[in-house]
Amino acid sequence: MEEPSVGPSWQDAEPPPPFLGAISALFDNDSFSGNDNRYTGGLAFAWTSAAAETYRKRHLHRKIVNAFSFLPTVGATGYQNYLQFVVGMEAYTATDIKLADPPPGDHPYAGILYLDSTIMSRTRVANHQLTLRLGFVGPASGASEIQRWLHDILGDPIPQGWDTQLENEPIVNLYYQYNRRLLRSAPADGGGVDISCNGGAGFGNYYIGANVGVTGRAGYRLPDNYGITPLMGGAESMAGLPPPRKKFCVYGFISSQAFGIARWLPTDGNTFVDSRSGDRDTWFASVSAGIVMGFSRVLLSYRYHGIAGLTDPENFKTAIRDDFGTIMLTVFLG
Repeated sequence: MEEPSVGPSWQDAEPPPPFLGAISALFDNDSFSGNDNRYTGGLAFAWTSAAAETYRKRHLHRKIVNAFSFLPTVGATGYQNYLQFVVGMEAYTATDIKLADPPPGDHPYAGILYLDSTIMSRTRVANHQLTLRLGFVGPASGASEIQRWLHDILGDPIPQGWDTQLENEPIVNLYYQYNRRLLRSAPADGGGVDISCNGGAGFGNYYIGANVGVTGRAGYRLPDNYGITPLMGGAESMAGLPPPRKKFCVYGFISSQAFGIARWLPTDGNTFVDSRSGDRDTWFASVSAGIVMGFSRVLLSYRYHGIAGLTDPENFKTAIRDDFGTIMLTVFLG
């Protein structure tokens, strides 16, 4: 079904961009939850463009969008298209980081270095997000050195099992996510709420699976975007209007997701060579909640994530769940 059109077409617009995009820095760490195992931390730096249609016709951003116009929504009338690039690192450890040789079936040590390239097409009621992830897993990621350095600075125990980590392997993965706004009542200078649903899937040697979920937000001067993207499903999405200049905004959110996962490289191990692997569920549920505060063109957010397998009630215990917190700073340029 064709998505509803919102406003005029931007295809032939020639004005300068209203802003120059956004840069974001993201820090994940499970120390926020009191655990220190499995997904133990991550760093990422992102750049998101302004709507490509606001740039001049010969600008690189519009040329990239035109190159992908064979996709159903990219460059279509009524859609705004955004580009996003993310460089990130993830670190995974065994349950007991004091052991130099974790037991069979425990979560293997894994370091991930990746580049996500995303094109987003959005209207006022829907957002399509296609992401290509390229990277590699293994010692070449540098995750072991970064984690040891951070633990030394923070005075935390140094993980002892990095000599057993997964072998070097390239990563190629494709993700698709769809968000649909179900409700929005959010005046520009007042309190508001919105609710959206989402669904998506990924395929490659890093992640094969699908997800479905719902997100609710409430606050003051709620921004015109779709909030966070699901865990295990690609990068954070910051496409949308920036906060109003010289004004304060704040909102909270809660998001629930369900996942079916056929492959998850950090747990399942290397694809092409023998390696360690861990036991895991096929079905997962996650809950994320947090707060976002902004002034002018700066946004600061904190989010708490909890994720657990669904087949065993023991997985919902705090010591077993994969809980972690995320701090993200975003600055809109221009």
